[in-house]
This record gives sequence, C-alpha cells and structure tokens, in this order.
Amino acid sequence: MTRPSAQGATRSTKRTRSRLSAGLEKKLSTYAMAAGSAGVALLACAQPAEAKIVTTVTNIVVPINGGLVQFDINGDGQVDFGLSAVGAGSTCTITHGQVKHDAPPPLGCPFNDRLNVVPAQAANEVWQHGTSYGVKCAADLLAGVKIGPVRPFAANAMVMWGISGTSAGHSFCPWKASTPPKPYLGVKFVDTTGNVHFGWVRVSVSGISATIRGYAYETVPNKPILAGATQGADSNADMLYPSGDLNPQPPQPASLGRLAQGANGIAAWRREDEVVAR
Repeated sequence: MTRPSAQGATRSTKRTRSRLSAGLEKKLSTYAMAAGSAGVALLACAQPAEAKIVTTVTNIVVPINGGLVQFDINGDGQVDFGLSAVGAGSTCTITHGQVKHDAPPPLGCPFNDRLNVVPAQAANEVWQHGTSYGVKCAADLLAGVKIGPVRPFAANAMVMWGISGTSAGHSFCPWKASTPPKPYLGVKFVDTTGNVHFGWVRVSVSGISATIRGYAYETVPNKPILAGATQGADSNADMLYPSGDLNPQPPQPASLGRLAQGANGIAAWRREDEVVAR
C-alpha cells in the first residue's frame, strides 16, 4: 500500500478548509444581510421624529362674567376646551374671588363664584380630581406628571376653583394658590379625524380670575405627554419643572440585547421608556 505523500495530505486539507470557509462565509454573509435589513427596519420603527409635541404660547385673559373663552389646542379648526369665570349672587359689600357685591341682604351675602373648564366637544375630557360640594373638580397638576390613558378623565364641565355660601362662605376644588404652584390641566381630546390625543393647558389663577398661558398636545394618537413638556417624549430639554418638583430620568436608548430580540425587543424597550419618563 502506498501511503499518501505529505504534500497530497496538505493539498487535501487545504481544499477541505477552503470549502468550509466558503460555506461559513456564505452563511455569515446571508446572516449579515438579514440582520442589516432587520436593523434598518428596527431603527425605522424607533425613530423619535414620529412623535412630536406641538406647543402654543398664549396670554388669554378669562374675564369675570365675560362668557366662555374657547381655544383650539391642535389648530384643526375645531375648538377643544373653554374656560369661564362666573361671579354670581345677590349684591353684597364683600369681595370674593375678585367679585364685588354691594348692599348685603338681611341674612348675609349669598354668592357662588366659580372658575370652570368646559370641554367644547362631547368626546373631550378633563383629568378629574374627585368631587366637592356636589360638583366635579378639575385636577391641578405639577409639571412632569404623565398625562395618558390610565388617568381619571371625565366628560362635561368641571370646577377648577370656587367659593360659595353667605358672608364668609366656603371654598372648593383645588385650583387656588399653593406652593409650589400646580398650573397644568390634563386634557384628552378628539381631533377632526376621530383620533384621541393627550395634552396640557397652563393656567395662572388668582381667585376666579385666570389667564391661559399656553397649551400643548402629543401628535401621536393615544400617546402620553408630560405636563409642561414642549418637546418630543425623547427629549426633556424644555421640561418646565418648578424647584423641588420632580427629578425625572431621561429615556434610555435600546440595548443591543433589545435590538437582537427584534420587534418584541423594541416594544419592550418602549414600555420601559414609558416607565422611566412617567
């Protein structure tokens, strides 16, 4: 029997290795192309530009007994909410909520002064803060509070702040001077195409006198917004936080592990991101 030469063995080994390398290279190339395509798709799904917060700065005074002042949050030509300041009662010599009544009746000075927020469309709602003296109260929110689907929104008009009774009377609902101030209404509204959006309205309140300082909404339907946020959810650079209010953490980028999980990983990353930015 003739033993194969060392040179032949070397050539055979080289040919075998060459075939293995070619196969492996082909597999790696195919995997790289698939992973690259998936990565591009994932990055397209995760683009923060698709989410946008549109902010409008205003200086709208709500006059006492001047009727309902309405505004259009998303500029689609359909008014969304309104505020009214009403001073009602018999004429009295005392002043409540900047409303003066002259000539008190014999049994005291009955009055019922209120600052109200009124949804302009049947499907629009305001974040409610319980009830007081038989009326629904609108919540006053600190900057940075998440406004979204799980919040206690309710329809119809609500009282932001009121005072009623005779002589001294009693105040009700939360919108009055506080430290730190809580200047935001949380709102939920439907646009002209039927999509639901969340937003905030900043209001300065003194008694029942109020000024609407601005409002904003999230363009992506059903996506939460943080009270006071003026940029997209992926950037808190313009978040307006009163001193000592909140200390939110910025959203975290998706890890390689999350990217490797594909679409499910991106969904999980977004859920984690919402928890961080709540």
